[in-house]
Amino acid sequence: MALIQGILTAVGFTFFGIPNATLWGSVAAITALIPGIGTALVLLPAILYLYFSGETLFAVGLLLWGMTAVGLVDNFLGPKLASYGMRLHPFLILLSVLGGVGFFGPLGFLLGPLVLSLLFALIEIYFAIKKEHEGR
Repeated sequence: MALIQGILTAVGFTFFGIPNATLWGSVAAITALIPGIGTALVLLPAILYLYFSGETLFAVGLLLWGMTAVGLVDNFLGPKLASYGMRLHPFLILLSVLGGVGFFGPLGFLLGPLVLSLLFALIEIYFAIKKEHEGR
């Protein structure tokens, strides 16, 4: 996820004329690991740089790029990748991430899906044991 967001940030920076786009894309990939604020730590200063440099149209363009291309990766691609191999619906993963962050804070980004997976595993174990006892 973070790598994809970093690449998209670098592409946007290149398109809108931010110097050292590859460097800032790498920094964005690292900051994308911070739940809640992530790539905004890199995108917002770049948007302000463009705005105060008189490039208002480019600033608005980069803002829209950040909100759509970079920002939506977390909301759509994230749950899809997180559910890969877990047999859980992506919407449940999204809810577990949001609920986890709301309940545990930033650490909930990891703990929410973990707790959901644990819950589903326990339910599976319960029904497997119940089925085994009924067969006796």
